[in-house]
Amino acid sequence: MTLLLDTQVAIWWLVGSRRLGAPARKLLAESACILSAASVWEVAIKHRLGKLPVGPALFRDRMLASGAEMLTISDTHAVETAALPRHHDDPFDRMLIAQARVEKLRAVSADKAWRDYELDLAPV
Repeated sequence: MTLLLDTQVAIWWLVGSRRLGAPARKLLAESACILSAASVWEVAIKHRLGKLPVGPALFRDRMLASGAEMLTISDTHAVETAALPRHHDDPFDRMLIAQARVEKLRAVSADKAWRDYELDLAPV
C-alpha cells in the first residue's frame, strides 16, 4: 500500500508526535510513503511566516532520509482540484486530495474535512 501524507501528518511523523496514533505510526512504518511537493511548498510558506521552526529543505531532506518518496505536482493534479467539491478551501489540502485521487493513493490526514471527499483515507 502506498500512502500520501498530509503535511501535518508528515511533520508529526518526523518529530514522533503522540498526535499520530500507534496504528497510524505502524501503518507508516510498514508502507511506502509519498511526500508531495505541495507539502514542501506549504512548509516553506509557514516557515517564512514564522509558523514553523523547520525550513523546507530540512523538512524535505528528513522526509527523504526517512524513506518517503517525492511526488511532483502535475497539470493533471491541478485540473483535478477544479473538480473537487468545496468541502475544503485550503489550496494545499485540495492539491493533496487531488493527488491522492489521481494517483490512487491512500491518504493519511487528521483533517476531518478530508472525510467528505471520495478517497481512500487512513485513520490517524
